[in-house]
Formats: sequence, structure tokens, C-alpha cells
Amino acid sequence: MDSREEAIYNRSLAAMALVGFLSFLLLSAYRKPLDFLPFYGAIAFLTVVFVGYFFTGWILANSDKFLLLLSSFLAQLGLIMLCRINPELFKRQVIFFAIGVAFFILVSFFTKYLLRLELAPFFYWVATAALLILPLLFGVEKGGAKNWLVFDGFTFQPSELAKITFAFYLAGALKNGRITSLPRMATEILAVVGLLALSKDLGGAMLFYFTALIVIFVATSRADILAVGGGLSAILGVLGYYLFDHVKVRIEAWLNPWQDVPGRGYQIAQSLFAIAEGGYFGTGLGLGRPDFIPAVATDFIFSAFAEEFGFLGAAAVVLMYFLLVYRGIRIALRLQKNFDILLAVGHTVMFGMQIFTIIGGVIKLIPVTGVTLPFMSYGGSSMVMSFASLGVLNGLWQRALEDEDDDEA
Repeated sequence: MDSREEAIYNRSLAAMALVGFLSFLLLSAYRKPLDFLPFYGAIAFLTVVFVGYFFTGWILANSDKFLLLLSSFLAQLGLIMLCRINPELFKRQVIFFAIGVAFFILVSFFTKYLLRLELAPFFYWVATAALLILPLLFGVEKGGAKNWLVFDGFTFQPSELAKITFAFYLAGALKNGRITSLPRMATEILAVVGLLALSKDLGGAMLFYFTALIVIFVATSRADILAVGGGLSAILGVLGYYLFDHVKVRIEAWLNPWQDVPGRGYQIAQSLFAIAEGGYFGTGLGLGRPDFIPAVATDFIFSAFAEEFGFLGAAAVVLMYFLLVYRGIRIALRLQKNFDILLAVGHTVMFGMQIFTIIGGVIKLIPVTGVTLPFMSYGGSSMVMSFASLGVLNGLWQRALEDEDDDEA
């Protein structure tokens, strides 16, 4: 990072710290009697951020620090809303954030060594399938999907880790710029999607399927596969509507939530009411009614944020997510080897698709799918694995800079 970028980063870091302190102090003053939990949370959060900043500068001197900055800023906004909504969830999320930053550093450090192993793509496919089979055999059902594992009160969602292994599988299978065996690859991808469908995680199935389609198109430039895959997705969507009752409920609620506001349309109606109440400038932190929104700490945290921070605040969040996706694309463009490029594309597309899916769902652009908003929604699996995914991108960025140095030498 040159001196100009370093100055921009430092100013942005200071701005993030200022926004966090002011927001948490407002929450402390808002509560009667005076509550110091938000203040202590702000101290803990900023401690993790600055420790992560110094560790990345010390261990990973060539890292893309904006990945950590943007993700931390988004996590801070999520923590502000969680502190406002549910203090207990807020305390847990601060711990998950600290673990996530640690994973970002560790994965960034080990990614370049993992790339040198050049493992067969079938290994990553087996790892992905195994992770998705585990909940079917030993998992518990939450929110209509059986995709959680429970160990002595600790819950983990294997599909979050499977997103990373699946990106490695796609990059390895397509690293030569062509599909060696189309029937075999189609079978492997549909098997992964089928496992997610069996667990009733249709939002995850959609993410994996469309990520595979886009990565295949980037690798091969075959528009015919993209067209056939798009047609197949429409057929699978119709089948899902008739086979799964909760899919039918969500689609009907999306088409006309006002037909049954107290019932099927309650979630999306309350989300739209909250966003409309926020207007351009928001009701103000602590002055909204997020308690009216179902699943507000997870699926609908963007709606609560839009209510209290308004359209301008929500647009700023979307812009930060856009910048994260841009950093992923920028990393892919700097890489030289096909495997590295496709790996960066896979992680970036998966991340971007997830953002589009959840924000599109809460504003009624598409049906609600039940996926979480990275970094902002409550959840340890999502938080830690999202940071791990950015760690892979950061490791690829360091790989790109090393390759450029080798070429200059």
C-alpha cells in the first residue's frame, strides 16, 4: 500500500472509530437507567479492529487492508443495530467478530501455501458434499431448513464453510478454461444443489447454483451453458414452488403481501413499513420500532437499519458492499494463473449473490430466501466464514503482488 492509500485508509479507520463511538454512546444515553454495555462493546470492537490492523501490517505487509476495513465497518453497523435490538446477541456477536478477524489473518497467511499444494478438484467436491451431508444425518432444523449442527449448545452451519470449498472446486475443475466432462461436472454441481434442497435450504441452493453458472461462463465464455442453466433454474424454481410449502408461502407473499398481512405477508409487509417509515434520513438511532419486524436480528436487519438511518444510510451500506465486491474483482484482474483468477471470481460472486439475495428479498425485489446479510446479520457461522472468505481473497492479493515482483525481477 502506497503512502496515498495508507493516508486514505487511516482517515477511513478514524472515521469508523468516530461513528462507532458516537453511536454506542447514543445507545448508552438512550437507555434508562444509563447503560454502559454499548460503551464497553465499542471499546471491545475497536480493540479487535486495531489489533487486526497491526497484525495485518506486521504479518501480512502486502495485504489488501481495505478488505478488513470495509468488512469491519459493516460489522460495526450490524453490532450497533444488534445492541439496539438484543443486548445478549450483541455480546455474542462481538466475540464472533473477534474470531472472524482472527480467521481473516490466519486464512490470509495460509492461503498462498494451500495454493501450492494443487489439490485435485474432486477433493474439494468431496469436502463440499461431506459438509452438506452432515446436517442431513446429524443436524437440527431451524427456520424450516435442516442445515445446523449442534455441539453442547454451540451451533454451526456447515454450508457456510462449504461455500469456500465449493469455490475451490470450481476453480480447480475449470482452471484449463474448458470443461473436461460436461455430464460429470453437471452431475457434481447438481448433486451439491440437491443436498441443499434436501435440507430445505433453498436460498443456499440458489447461491451455489448461480455461482457455478457464472464461474463456468467466466472460465469458458460459453453462452449456451449459461442459457441452458438459466432455463433449468426456472424449471427447478417451479418444482420448488410445488414441492415445498414454505417456498409457496414466500412466493405468494412476494407477489401480494397485502392479501394476508397478518399471516403470510407479515414479514415482508413489516419490512416495507419499516423502510418507508425511515424516509430519506431515518427516524434516528433508537427511535424506530425494529421489534415489529420478524427475524430482525438475522434476515431483516437491513430493514431495521434503513428505518433508523434512512435511505441515505441504507444506500451507504449498499455502497460499502459494492466496494467489497469491487475489491474482489480488482484482485481477480491482478492475478495471472487461471486457478487463482477463478478462485477469486468464485468467492466474489458467492459474496455478491448473497448480498443481492438478502437485500433484494427485504425490499420485495425478489422472494425472501432466508440467507443472512454478511457481517451485519447475527450469526457466528456467517460472520467467521465471511471473514475466512475475505482471507482467501487477501491471500490471493498477496499472491498477485508476489507474481508481479517475480516478473520484474
